[in-house]
Amino acid sequence: MSNIYSFISAPDSILSSVGGKGVSLIKLTRLKLPVPEGYAISSDATSEEITSFVNSLSNKYTYAVRSSAINEDGAGASFAGQYETITDVKPENVLEAIKTVQNSSYSNRVHEYSESMGFNSCGIGVVVQRYVKPSFAGVIFTSDVITGSSRYIVGNYVRGEGEDLVSGSKNALEFRMDAIKYSYEGPSEFSSFAKKLYKYCSIIRDSYKCPMDIEWAVSEGKVFILQARPITTLNRANDETFDINGTLGGEYLLTKTNVGEIFMKPVSPMTYSSLNKINEFVGMPNALDFINGQAYMNISVLCSMQIALGVSEEKAFSNIRDLVGNLPEGVKVPVFPFDGKSFKKYLFKILFKKNKSTLTRSEKSEMVRNLAVIARNMIDDIRKINDNASLLSYWEQVIIPKLNDGLSSVLAECGLQMVPLFSTRNKLTKIAGEDLANRLCGSSVGILESMKPILMLEDIINGKVTRSEYMDVCGQRCVNEMELSEKHPYEIPGFVDSAIEDYKSSGVSMYSMVKQREEEYAAAVSEFKSQYPSKAKWLDKKMAKFIGANKFREEIRSKGVWIFCVLREFMLSAGRINNIGDDIFLLYIDEAFSLIKGDESVLRYIDTRRNNVIKNESYDSFPGLIYGRFDPDEYMKSSDKRRDFYCSSIMNVNLSSDVKGFPGAVGKIEGIARVITDISHIDELQNGEILVTSATNIGWTVAFHKVSAIVTDIGAPLSHAAIVAREFGIPAVVGSGNATTVIKTGDRIIVDGGSGIVQIVK
Repeated sequence: MSNIYSFISAPDSILSSVGGKGVSLIKLTRLKLPVPEGYAISSDATSEEITSFVNSLSNKYTYAVRSSAINEDGAGASFAGQYETITDVKPENVLEAIKTVQNSSYSNRVHEYSESMGFNSCGIGVVVQRYVKPSFAGVIFTSDVITGSSRYIVGNYVRGEGEDLVSGSKNALEFRMDAIKYSYEGPSEFSSFAKKLYKYCSIIRDSYKCPMDIEWAVSEGKVFILQARPITTLNRANDETFDINGTLGGEYLLTKTNVGEIFMKPVSPMTYSSLNKINEFVGMPNALDFINGQAYMNISVLCSMQIALGVSEEKAFSNIRDLVGNLPEGVKVPVFPFDGKSFKKYLFKILFKKNKSTLTRSEKSEMVRNLAVIARNMIDDIRKINDNASLLSYWEQVIIPKLNDGLSSVLAECGLQMVPLFSTRNKLTKIAGEDLANRLCGSSVGILESMKPILMLEDIINGKVTRSEYMDVCGQRCVNEMELSEKHPYEIPGFVDSAIEDYKSSGVSMYSMVKQREEEYAAAVSEFKSQYPSKAKWLDKKMAKFIGANKFREEIRSKGVWIFCVLREFMLSAGRINNIGDDIFLLYIDEAFSLIKGDESVLRYIDTRRNNVIKNESYDSFPGLIYGRFDPDEYMKSSDKRRDFYCSSIMNVNLSSDVKGFPGAVGKIEGIARVITDISHIDELQNGEILVTSATNIGWTVAFHKVSAIVTDIGAPLSHAAIVAREFGIPAVVGSGNATTVIKTGDRIIVDGGSGIVQIVK
């Protein structure tokens, strides 16, 4: 029977027509879970097929006949309780029950529900299962349907039929289980079944990779799974319209530290989808998350991953503190069960993949050195391509192999070079104290790649380099350099001349500031060696590695931007060839390749996404730290909204009015504050003022010659903001969290870059 299959033998070809419940039961059976055996009847099944099927049923059992509409039990809507379900049906009555269930699709309640959810009727399948007479029956949620927290698996049940629970004819009994380290809280009569149910729920959650609503029953001492569907209220994204809010997918702690410095405006659909590919590549979905286009790092993902690998909850956050910054007093990172076993397998596949790069270690080092040249050569090639077939061929035969070798080379080099960044400061602090450690680490960076966009302007003025040489080194660096829809300096005629004129007008020599910082570093080294002479040689070796790691990190980032430029140029050519221009960036990366292959149906979402992109850009910058569910529209309406921290739940959080962050660059200075939260207002900055902003990145360095100090909301010792801030020896405090909330333009403030403290002078 081509339109009726048992759950265990159903082919993939029938999945599109058996409805949501049928698909789910087939998948659950494939997971080898204890699902009562049954059959999925396609919406295309004929009356003759159904009659023949019913006649083949065994007389040993009774059956449950349930609806399985095409839209039912999906991620967008559950249709729970809208269609008919008939249980304990004798074989001779199954045919009539099937007709009753099918006819329920025409009921008023289904019609009204469909309209309210924006769905059209798509046909109805039916599932017929062996009926198990339950002693207990209930539902269980792998996440809290209100808060989104996945820390506990929460359930309720009744004695006997589960329909009594749905109808409300019996009072439910409640229980919960710790989802990370199993424990049970609830009625003792159910405790002997709880651990088995916990195991099945974990398998389902990890397989579906989203919060789940699961129906179950206990019959004759055995736990059965009856159904599983996504919790529709915990849906983080409408990909069709590009309406993305990561806080709706669960209870998480999100921070803009690091990523907020890179993506200083809402990302485009193309960039969003490319970054999701990176999430998938590293095996941590949503580690980089988004709220209406604004990028966040998901601290909960990073901590939960560590816990799954055996790290304690207390240690998990301290391990990444230098990366993500401080938390307000009273805030604890919400964690969830992370599939550590699958993550380990995935990492193994990445490290030992079959099609891995064949380059030797020396060839990988050479490739890292030549990344920029390789990328610029590919850009020249891409601009000459004028048809889809050639563009696709170039991607498959040139870009993908180069990208594969490039990523392999960067990962190999990072493994050798980056370790000192994560250990040097702590080791120095244990020996010499925090102040001297900060002075050593904060003034030792040398001349980094991110300093060159401004230092090389002085070189052009002095005749040491040409404009062309400047573009080869710095032409990719800008404020939103990893946003694929953003133009880069190498694309903008007259960019260098304009930058030179602005630099000349300042009357400042940045090389003089570099020399001053070098003198400060020499003084800190001398002080350390005089206090700890036995550690002199150790310090030289340790600081050489630390300086090298800083240089390498910035070099990799600078060259890595060229990879984004290659992808941008590729997509620009796709837009040109297919006559949609810059609208190509309103597509996702997979859709762009579908268009290149001739599928123009992907263009149907462009107008809606354009409207959402415009809406995203109309929002103010959201808070640097967000706990739980966040509603951007409600935030915008608030008259007392904070830029530093938002919490959706009642929590005993101490939000200090003091401004204290990480030491960014040593030095102490008093001056007038200028609060600027958008680089488009950088012209308002006056010479000698103290810049107070959410974050700085490479694009802000062109203004550093004007400022006497810098204070940021976002940043941490290992964030890019901290490095950029200290490059020219300008006193800086980074990662304060609340600087732009507490400090106002015109305030006189004292910035102590050595201690990380900012004082407002009364």
